[in-house]
Amino acid sequence: MFIKVGQLHQLEYNGIQEMAAYGLHDDVFKLMQPFLSKNLHILDFGCGQGAFSQRLVDAGMKVDACDIDESQIRANVQRRIKLDLNKDISSNFTEKYDILIALEIIEHLENPWKYLRDCMSLLKDDGIIVLSTPNISNFTSRLRFLMRGTLIAFENADLKHGHITPLSYVQLENMFNQNKLRVLKKGFAGAIPIFHFLELSRFSILRNTILPILYPFMGGPKKGRAIVYVLKK
Repeated sequence: MFIKVGQLHQLEYNGIQEMAAYGLHDDVFKLMQPFLSKNLHILDFGCGQGAFSQRLVDAGMKVDACDIDESQIRANVQRRIKLDLNKDISSNFTEKYDILIALEIIEHLENPWKYLRDCMSLLKDDGIIVLSTPNISNFTSRLRFLMRGTLIAFENADLKHGHITPLSYVQLENMFNQNKLRVLKKGFAGAIPIFHFLELSRFSILRNTILPILYPFMGGPKKGRAIVYVLKK
C-alpha cells in the first residue's frame, strides 16, 4: 500500500474479527501456503476469536485452537482449548501437530523463550512453526523512537492490549538459533503505507515528508506491521 487517508481498521474473515493489524492474516496465509497440504493437523496457539483458524479450516486443514478465553473462539475447529500461555501447558496436550500457528502472541508473554520451547514440544519431528510479532524495526517505528524513545506497538497505550515484550529481529533469530530452529521463510505482514494521512501532528508531518525520502536508504526489516517466520524443527 502506497498511500492511505484515515484509519486502517481491523478486518473480518467470514464474520470473525481478525484481531490483528490490517491485512496481516492475508499476508501470513500467502506466505505459508507453500507449506500447506490437505488434512494437516494444526494448532492455532493463541487464536483470539479464531479468524485465522477458520481460514485454515476452509483450506482443508484439521485445526485445534487455544486461547486464554476459549469462549470467544468462533471458528469451526475440532477442539477449543482454554490455555494460559504464561503457565505450564504440558498437561493440556497428548498429541503432536504438523504446524503450530503463533501469530501476534509472543509479545504478550512474560517469557518468549518458554513460549518458543512450548511450540517446539508440540511439533511432530518434521513440523513447522509460523510465528509473527510486531516489527519494531519498521520505518515508522524508527521515527517514533527518534521522536519519543518508544517503539510502535509498545507505547503506553499498547499496555492495555497486553503488549509487554518487544522483540527485534536480532533477538528473534538468536532465539531460533539457540533452539536449533531453521528459518525456512522470512517475510512481513500487515500494511504500512508509505504515505499515511491520519491526523495533524509533528509525527505525521515528518512521517509524510522526510521519512519517505529516507526510506530507500534504510537497511534491515523496514517494512511490514509484523515480521513473520516459518521455522522448521
